[in-house]
Amino acid sequence: MSGETNGLASALDLLCAPKKLDREKGEEQFRSIVLSQGDLVYLCQWIAEKLEGLSNWEDVYGGLTVAAILLENATDGAIKELGLLDEVESRVLECHENEEFRVRIAAGQLMGCLCRRLGLPVFKRFIPRVIQGVTENLERNTETPATEVQLSQRELELAKERDTNLSRSSLSIFHDTAGWKHLETWMKCIQQMVTNLKPEDFVQVERAEILNLIFKAVQHTNRFVRETGYDVLATLIQGHACYSDPHSGETKYLPIANQLVQGLSDNWSQVRMAASRATRIFFDVPPPPGNEVTDAYPILLPAMCLNRYYVAEGVRIYSQDTWCRVTKGEGKLLLGKYLTPAIEFYIKQSDADNHAVREAACASIAEAVSKLDADLLKPHMKSILEALIVCFGDESWPVRDAACGALGTLLSTFPSEAKEEGHKTLMSEQFLRNLSDSIPSVRDGAAYSIARIMNAVSDPEITKLYLDYIRTRLDGVKQQPMESHGAESPRVQGTGPGVSHVVSRSGADAHDARHTDQVMYSCGSLAPKLHKGTKGGCMHGAVHQRPSEPWEQADGAVRLIGQIAEVAPKLFEDTMVDHMIEATSHNHYTHYPYLLETACRTTGQMCNGLQKMQFKRHLDKLLVVLAAAVECQLPLAAVASEETLSILAQRLGPNVLRGRIENHMDSRVPHYLRDLLPRASS
Repeated sequence: MSGETNGLASALDLLCAPKKLDREKGEEQFRSIVLSQGDLVYLCQWIAEKLEGLSNWEDVYGGLTVAAILLENATDGAIKELGLLDEVESRVLECHENEEFRVRIAAGQLMGCLCRRLGLPVFKRFIPRVIQGVTENLERNTETPATEVQLSQRELELAKERDTNLSRSSLSIFHDTAGWKHLETWMKCIQQMVTNLKPEDFVQVERAEILNLIFKAVQHTNRFVRETGYDVLATLIQGHACYSDPHSGETKYLPIANQLVQGLSDNWSQVRMAASRATRIFFDVPPPPGNEVTDAYPILLPAMCLNRYYVAEGVRIYSQDTWCRVTKGEGKLLLGKYLTPAIEFYIKQSDADNHAVREAACASIAEAVSKLDADLLKPHMKSILEALIVCFGDESWPVRDAACGALGTLLSTFPSEAKEEGHKTLMSEQFLRNLSDSIPSVRDGAAYSIARIMNAVSDPEITKLYLDYIRTRLDGVKQQPMESHGAESPRVQGTGPGVSHVVSRSGADAHDARHTDQVMYSCGSLAPKLHKGTKGGCMHGAVHQRPSEPWEQADGAVRLIGQIAEVAPKLFEDTMVDHMIEATSHNHYTHYPYLLETACRTTGQMCNGLQKMQFKRHLDKLLVVLAAAVECQLPLAAVASEETLSILAQRLGPNVLRGRIENHMDSRVPHYLRDLLPRASS
């Protein structure tokens, strides 16, 4: 045979090998071979034999791959002389009926090569059959081929044998998506054809039917179909799909923008990511005649802005970069200009099924309230307040935390308007609930929000309410039972550094009923959904919420003391320090070191926020707290104590601080703190 001396036979054998690694090696070898005229003649015969359809899928795949490589590299004269184009064009559509998806993907890539080589005529010959393939598969075929059902069932059985703890919902993922494989490959075929066709040729095609199919795909019930749909839509946009059809004067610019915003709002982060990629291309491609980029701003900017806070890191970072590219440093100005659609979108997203979306919506609202002029926000204040109150009662603590921060900003900006809406104490009950939460970061966020409100309103009644809370919760530490609980799991696997805090279960106990046979959402939301709040801001049964303990309520009070010192020092009272020191002196319960850690960080806040003379009055008493934090041997508390000493040294002077420590009447203070002091200046 021709080519035996240059390794052609070996490369062709590898291209038809069962293993992917061998096929990739064969493709690399084949691309490196310099083909003679005799080799080309032989390859045309070889391709025809492989595409007969009587071979196994690996042979068909090899034939398609070789044909694509030849079309990429051979000259027009050589291809015309060999008659390769007619042979390949007549066979390639048949390959889309193959049960092996890798064959169908390769067939789509080959059709793309044909479109690049022959241009618009071959695209027009292919597209009716491709549209038919997508249309037929958009709805699930109940008569799925038996071989596909058997393969998926065998996959499930093998997985179950390997791990008996796999849940039914996990095992069904592959089975549920198997029926969409032909749809995905037909759509990727469209993508390849459009990618390889010049934009000036694609605008000559009647694109309405293609776009309508893709619009159906991006609204499909299956998330993988939606993701593929947005990838294809991105390719169509790159090919100027937004332009009007040859026989129609209407552009598709705004209809495509409206489809993109649906993807940017999807509950699945993979779909959001695909829509985000398509959106970036949408703004990179010049708009069609008769449209301006600004036409799409009220549609797309709100969703783009919100996704900068989305929990999925890929979506978040990509959206931040896209926002900078599109707004060119004018993001704040544009958000203010299109504030009405933005607020409407944020409020709608705050009611989404996915708690990660609700969290991002609250963060976006907080950004708008904090950065935009109050006069712009005032007309929307009531609707924003109602949405945040609902989120304040959410069962998901990140949502509650984000809503708390947003409400703190909103109420400190519009205190009078909030009181007019019936919130006389500016929702103090809800804020105090977060301040007593069992999650430390929620308590911290609540403390900051409360301090901002106290500083903004200077209402004696509200101030007294919060100061009384501080006193009663700090005094309540003495009621804390010896067996305490914190944010970490009470059951740990082993002891020592690096220990896992994950509770492992096996057998029947491995499956929580709340997480079994339920709808799944992305971004860590395994349960169907955490319950939303209500219009009154009340929480549901809170199945995911452990009641807080006295020491945690005291921890929230200590955090509030620190925030008052920094944010509202005019409201700070010296008695707060005495109550805090008294609370931290109780060490009869397990988690007392964590309260000491918080007290250390609060000491640093007091040092920075209060007048120097006012703070120095309490320094000797606070040094005892820092020493106790080191003495308790909790690494986090010891580090907090050391960091606080650095803050004190910077504010008071290292020599002054050293003198106060070394001459302290409590022997524990010099014993535990002397070695942690920063070096004195020479």
